[in-house]
Amino acid sequence: MKSTYINGRFYYKDENGILLPAVTTILKATQPIESVAALSNWRNKVGNAEANRIALTSRRRGELLHQWVKEYLQGLSPIASSLIEPYCYSVQSVLEKLSDVQLVEAVVPNYMEGYAGKVDLVARYEGVPCTIELTAAEEPKLRVGKLYDKPLQLVAYGGAINRCYGESLFGTKIVNGLIVVALPGEDAETFTFKREELLDYWQEWLKRLKSFGEKAA
Repeated sequence: MKSTYINGRFYYKDENGILLPAVTTILKATQPIESVAALSNWRNKVGNAEANRIALTSRRRGELLHQWVKEYLQGLSPIASSLIEPYCYSVQSVLEKLSDVQLVEAVVPNYMEGYAGKVDLVARYEGVPCTIELTAAEEPKLRVGKLYDKPLQLVAYGGAINRCYGESLFGTKIVNGLIVVALPGEDAETFTFKREELLDYWQEWLKRLKSFGEKAA
């Protein structure tokens, strides 16, 4: 699928010309008021220039870390730049617990609910088939609430994978998820999600998806 921007929003376009909004675009456009306010307060506190610098560094770090993980899982010997080296060491313990890797940085469409997204990883973690999202942070999150919209992103990708692939990847649908938080100087933090939790997040995701559709109409 090709990516394209329409009115500043990110979409995926398939070979038939069907446009599907990206998961990240949907979540950003439907952020809760308190999240928007918190971001605005932070920007005011550190100043626009510093906020932009931090955001740019964070985005670059994320891109490089994802590329490093992709190459590592392909059996290559990627070199980590100084920007991501501590984070690469951090995720090593998680990567060693992965097996049966099926998808890495793959765009997955969901035509039934009408969206698409690029999933970080689909693999077995400690033997359990999982949708896996990887992120980086300066300090541990400690609780799920500090992950903000990451669980919704995770379940959106999981839903798309199950719609797209059914049971063909593992002989069963994927009903577990994992969020990995890479940290400088310590092993990555992991948050596991089982079917019951993901079903709750799925309902919340569908509400955000509906809200996006109403705003876009």
